[in-house]
Amino acid sequence: MTNPSQDVEGAEPTNYEQLLAACYEDMRRVARAIMAGDSMRQRMQPTDLVNEASLRLIQSMPGKIHDQGHMLAMAGRTMRRVLIDEARRARAAKRVVPPILTQFPGGDREDVIGVEDLDGAMEALAAFSPEHARIVELRFTLGLTVEETARATGMPERTVKRRWAGARAWLLDYLAAGA
Repeated sequence: MTNPSQDVEGAEPTNYEQLLAACYEDMRRVARAIMAGDSMRQRMQPTDLVNEASLRLIQSMPGKIHDQGHMLAMAGRTMRRVLIDEARRARAAKRVVPPILTQFPGGDREDVIGVEDLDGAMEALAAFSPEHARIVELRFTLGLTVEETARATGMPERTVKRRWAGARAWLLDYLAAGA
């Protein structure tokens, strides 16, 4: 059996695990931010979310992890997948379970949406405009500021603000059409 970390291009066997360890505290901060307005807290704590996402990242070993920023983006995406899988698992249970809710990206505390609905909308947005979906992932999932998002993407701050506003409007329209 081969060591999966050898799949990371140019990485030594322990570099991937070291990169994950270096990002662990940031991943916990992201998990707390993701779950701050979630009803998911009744079933899973932020540390549980980070640990599950870490296990999935280690098992899947994406082909190319460039740096800590890329690792955090992959971790944010993986955490979202963990929450969606948990929501589906809860829904599949025989008893009736209320939907798992989260805040709408950039909305007020009262603006909540089902995690599965948001995931479907995010997948549709990624198919329509990957750049807008990346902005939403960085801003909403990872909780980056406009300035941090601009640095992570190499875009000017004004472009990030416009794409963030456009993506939120697109998501609202998409979700309203589905309702």
